[in-house]
Amino acid sequence: MSYPDRISSATPASLAKLFDVADPPLRAWRPEELASIYRHQMSAPVRFDLATLDAAITPKLKALAEAEGLVLRSFQDLLQHPNPPVELLQLTKEFAKRNRSHPDSALPQPVATVLYFASIAAALVRCGRRISNLEDSALLEGFEWTQTQKWVDEPTRRLMQEGTESLHFEERRSGGPTRPIG
Repeated sequence: MSYPDRISSATPASLAKLFDVADPPLRAWRPEELASIYRHQMSAPVRFDLATLDAAITPKLKALAEAEGLVLRSFQDLLQHPNPPVELLQLTKEFAKRNRSHPDSALPQPVATVLYFASIAAALVRCGRRISNLEDSALLEGFEWTQTQKWVDEPTRRLMQEGTESLHFEERRSGGPTRPIG
């Protein structure tokens, strides 16, 4: 039987298997590629990327990003600001979380993961607020993982270290691991 004959007599199920892309192989990103993508993401406009969560929040994003003269233009501005709006950090965490789990995300999973943990650490360190339901052990693991990524910039590494210290301080102060809230 010739190849065209085999195709024409194949069942729809067997043909579907030829095109099954439900579990595409994960792309192996090189560290220099991740570094470039991360730098680009950190310089990306907060208002533009976070508006992809829900177009209806665009006016609110503008107000938050420009509140009290902050003029937070990029994710770097937000994460390094001494007193960023917690609500913007929460939206950044949600943006990163969605990009981590979405198969068609433009952000590689490692970059989205760093942004996710960076927003959580910034809330802890800069605002004294916990914006994650993750246990301390999971947060510490994420902060440590982020610090070990060779492509992550120094300000983010410092933020992760400060986040780690903040969790340890809370643990010592309360006599045990802190409980997740919000």
